Amino acid sequence: MEADGEEDRPLLAAHAALVAAGVIAPLALNAADTRLWADCELASLVECRFFERLDPAARGRELRDVWGPRATRDGAPLGTPHAGARYVVPYWLLEGGCRAGTIALSTGALGPPLLEVSSLYVLPACRGRGVAGAALRRADEAARAAGVSGLHVRTSWAWQPAVRFYLGLRMWVAGWQHALVFTWRRGLPAPAVEIGEREATFSVEEGGRRERLLGASREGDRLGWVESPRMELYRAEGSEVATLAPATFAVALAARGYPLIRSAARWAERRASSDVGQPEGLAYKIELFEAVDRSYGFEVRTPRIPGLLYREYEDIDG
Repeated sequence: MEADGEEDRPLLAAHAALVAAGVIAPLALNAADTRLWADCELASLVECRFFERLDPAARGRELRDVWGPRATRDGAPLGTPHAGARYVVPYWLLEGGCRAGTIALSTGALGPPLLEVSSLYVLPACRGRGVAGAALRRADEAARAAGVSGLHVRTSWAWQPAVRFYLGLRMWVAGWQHALVFTWRRGLPAPAVEIGEREATFSVEEGGRRERLLGASREGDRLGWVESPRMELYRAEGSEVATLAPATFAVALAARGYPLIRSAARWAERRASSDVGQPEGLAYKIELFEAVDRSYGFEVRTPRIPGLLYREYEDIDG
């Protein structure tokens, strides 16, 4: 890894700290390791898009020959993980000094000054032990210690286990332009979501106290929505919470099959939140995301959102 500018150095310092702590290990350039890492990437796609869990260490050839053409959108083999190392560096995820999966970390050469995590995959034999969650927390700590404001990680709406995992880590949702973006950032309080069968609340925790910001309820195929006065203060202050709280709450509600459309008037404004923001914007993108996945022949197993038409991609109006 070489830092070409000042903006690269904090993130590369975070990489080095994680390597020194035994959280991750560099991926070697030899063919066998590179192929295994790519097989892990392919296994992740197969699990996300077809719900087939395959061990890449034992079934790599099957992954490449049988599943590769189906699991990638263009049917082409995955490229070498080292190809984009100027921007994203591939690593092995470690547990007790042994390989437990894969992870890739941004260098800061492209994009926002946050540590972007990608290719996060835990080998089937190593699951259920908190490996991924621990790695994300250590990565966030390393980033902040290096002067970076936090991290983010993207995942597909269709990969519900990952969506629920990141929500369970109490990460914020920072966007849904092309995928769901989860984040931890310096200066943001911890979100707290409580969802029942018919009612739900969204709160933040600061200074040892919890403050409720949003409430939601099922109203047939409509979403009931109540905001506390504190939300207006966040907006007046220009705080990110004003945007991220509704977005995070909306994703949590969607993962539990709540409606996302509050009214016809709100639905008409959905495009204003097509990148992040209000629940109608998320509803709009969910219909698009799922239509695209179906068009590629991927399996879609997601909660049914009341009020959505679930049209095919070419039938969805902007």
